[in-house]
Amino acid sequence: MSDTGDADEIIEACTGALRPHSLAVRQARPRLATTLTHVPLLDASVNLLRYGAEVTVSSGDGVLDDYLLTLPLGGAGVFRYGQSEVVATPGHGVIIGPHREFEFAFDAAWDQVIVRLDRTRVESVAAALTGEVGPVHFDVALAEGVVSLDGLLESAVSLVDSAAAEHRPQLIWQLEQLIIETLLLAQPNNRTTAADPQRSRPVSPRLRVAMDFMLDRFDEPMTVTAVAEACGTSVRSLQACFRSELGTTPLKWLRSQRLERAHALLASGAPGLSVTDVAYRCGFFHLGEFGAAFRARYGVTPSAVLAERR
Repeated sequence: MSDTGDADEIIEACTGALRPHSLAVRQARPRLATTLTHVPLLDASVNLLRYGAEVTVSSGDGVLDDYLLTLPLGGAGVFRYGQSEVVATPGHGVIIGPHREFEFAFDAAWDQVIVRLDRTRVESVAAALTGEVGPVHFDVALAEGVVSLDGLLESAVSLVDSAAAEHRPQLIWQLEQLIIETLLLAQPNNRTTAADPQRSRPVSPRLRVAMDFMLDRFDEPMTVTAVAEACGTSVRSLQACFRSELGTTPLKWLRSQRLERAHALLASGAPGLSVTDVAYRCGFFHLGEFGAAFRARYGVTPSAVLAERR
């Protein structure tokens, strides 16, 4: 959408790219000059949006199923989310969830990058990190550590139109995974922060190499020996690294990631998708084991999640 002044067109486009909302222009002689650039990923999207006028955006009537991470580029905005109110300016972003009413008031110079993250995916990644299922509530004002997402977001946008994404679409999913994990570990919230304050620190380079190695071979059988060899370390040292930084073992961490990915795929309800396909794509080659592990994690069967989204 490019440089439009039609409020109805703006609401329709932004609702499709982001979430349902209402829009009010606060200037006496309103003249909107709105531009929206929407880059869809898999369970996320990156959006550049400016209104070109003083506006107020508030909750609409639709169901909310996302988290919106806002990184201001220019101007100022006042964000109200439930009882929290935060002033956003360049270098001071915000994140809101799907759980409370919201209202944003922007000046005419307001310019922003908005990252939309699917609620199910965020909650699934949090479950993989903590071993517990439930909603995620972030502090509204972004912590300083979240600025590290800038490079990851640029990489994700660049990857969308590249040949690598066409031949290896799992790369986009892996980048999304890293973006959400980074957000959960860097931004104070009720799940990862409460579970273990030590998890707010970044993982070590050795741990990241091991994670990337396993995620890059998501649908293949995996042994801890192979992971250790790829990292140039011993099995004992690798296990000690995972235990001290994440409180788990390499293969338990991988199993959690596979279950999280399986849940995200099933929840997408993509045409032609079957439980068997999902199990194999996520590295589960025994369907009974997959079903039991999935139900233990999420409290429902894989087929129930797939049926609910169709």
